[in-house]
Amino acid sequence: MDRRIFRTRTMIFQAFLVILQKKPYHEISIVDIAEQADINRSTFYAHFIDKEDLLQKMIADKLDLLAERIRIGVEPSHSTPSFNDPDLIFLALFEHVFEHDYFYQVMLPKDAAGDFRNQFNGLIREAFFARLSKLGIEQKLQVPLDILLDYISCSTIGIMEKWLTDSKIYSPHHMALQLTRLGFLGIYKSTGM
Repeated sequence: MDRRIFRTRTMIFQAFLVILQKKPYHEISIVDIAEQADINRSTFYAHFIDKEDLLQKMIADKLDLLAERIRIGVEPSHSTPSFNDPDLIFLALFEHVFEHDYFYQVMLPKDAAGDFRNQFNGLIREAFFARLSKLGIEQKLQVPLDILLDYISCSTIGIMEKWLTDSKIYSPHHMALQLTRLGFLGIYKSTGM
């Protein structure tokens, strides 16, 4: 992508996020976005059809980056996670969210903004499903696969949201390691039961 186009789109994305933090999605107008980005409406329309197109492209941009990061991080390793090293999927997730924290702080709590939470949840589910498929352990599962994947993805998103709310007091590596250890121990062993 041409650098000027990339820069303009980035400015529009940032402006949109700033407004989303202040206003519900349905109340935002193209004029609001153009004024916040310090562009005219024709520039906006040169890049996006409407605000829904903007929202979907912004979400796709971030989730594509995340999916690529997970793929690159996990691909070279064919080993299973260990108790003393963070799971590479968790590590990729937390590092990505750390680098794009403003986006996630705005988008995770928003229910109506482009169905982002469900798309993010789906990406996490797909990553862990792909791992399980490669390991070929579907027959050994102790709980139904859909419940397992929901548990992993929903709990991960909940922890990330809390981590962002708490100003990321722990490093991405630390968070990934703790979720890895929770995975090894399970809830009851983690509490000492």
